[in-house]
Amino acid sequence: MPLQILSHRRNKSSANTPDSQSAPASPVIVVSEGSTPVQGILRQPSAPSVADSDMTGSSTSASAFGRASLRTNGLSFGRTDTSDSRWSVDDRDTASTPNTSVSSFGAMCPLPESDGVKLIPFFSMTVSSTSTLSFIGLPTRFRPLVLDTIRLAWKRGIKNSGPVEYQADLMKFHKAKGCDGGVWEVTMKDSCWMPRSEDKVSSKRIILYLLTEFSRIGYLLESSFRTSAKDSGKDTLTFARAEPDADPVFMGVAFYSSDRIWIIDAEADVGQALEEGIKAHWVDGVRDARVRERHCRELRLRGSPWVAHHAMGLISARSIILSIMKNITHTSRGYTFVGSVNIADLDEGEMPLLIFRKLTTTERNSGMFGWGDPNATVPAFQPISKAAAASMAK
Repeated sequence: MPLQILSHRRNKSSANTPDSQSAPASPVIVVSEGSTPVQGILRQPSAPSVADSDMTGSSTSASAFGRASLRTNGLSFGRTDTSDSRWSVDDRDTASTPNTSVSSFGAMCPLPESDGVKLIPFFSMTVSSTSTLSFIGLPTRFRPLVLDTIRLAWKRGIKNSGPVEYQADLMKFHKAKGCDGGVWEVTMKDSCWMPRSEDKVSSKRIILYLLTEFSRIGYLLESSFRTSAKDSGKDTLTFARAEPDADPVFMGVAFYSSDRIWIIDAEADVGQALEEGIKAHWVDGVRDARVRERHCRELRLRGSPWVAHHAMGLISARSIILSIMKNITHTSRGYTFVGSVNIADLDEGEMPLLIFRKLTTTERNSGMFGWGDPNATVPAFQPISKAAAASMAK
């Protein structure tokens, strides 16, 4: 019996293909031999295709480990790479969106009208790429303020800034509707979100300085969170209208390396109180304390609390963070916790920046912020261990 000649054509196995009753209908794409394969929406041409690797393994003889190796072998994704995923139950009845933009709802604009005098009640600021801030809905008259504030915090300067034409139809709708703001981006020189050691404090000051100026013009931070599932840990900050603060004061507490705490731009008495509180409440004691740069104290803790793997170390690290918040939010200090902001990618292992704001006189008199008697001082710190007592004695 003559052998049947097999053609060199790859077919999906029935095990890997959804049945005709449950799978969504999709157009057939024919790619001729020698033509360039269709790229994913954000895939770099050099990146290998997950689908291609998936079809090369044997479905009968390869083990589960072997098939997993075929899928992942040689994959090297950049920051903006994405891979195609199979449709899910949630995708069956939804129309695909051809463009990645805020126009997923057709001609619907996410921003309210602005008459040029009455401000839009909210806007967002996204920490993006290695050196970019992306704004949506920021009133155009505040753009010079943003540029001046960034230059004050980041001495290396600004590379460029300008509006982003993210979709022509929606941009026309913005202009016809009279929306103020749109999308506007600022890119700094060098890599402010992946800074060198000497620029790490300045990187965090960009956020602190901007929050200070936004508070002055009547916007306060409402939330900060990731709005993308990409390989990034950087946040989008949303701001809402509030009473303007004529003399805003913001400070930050950052956690650096495996064992360090930075107290950034704190008032002298508050910074000293925080330092003493940390010395008293860190069970292993503080190795040393110094002024890292102007208006930035650095405390180096014994042990490695930010990379601890055992339960005792993890709990101690969480406890010292709560101790810091308790110390600074006592009503006699006059501060409130604003929120935390991630300005680094997940793979860099950097912890968020904690941000605190000094209360206005009206807020302090309201009794709605902080804890403890506003007319009493914070109770004296008592060391929790011999190591803590030795640190306080230095």
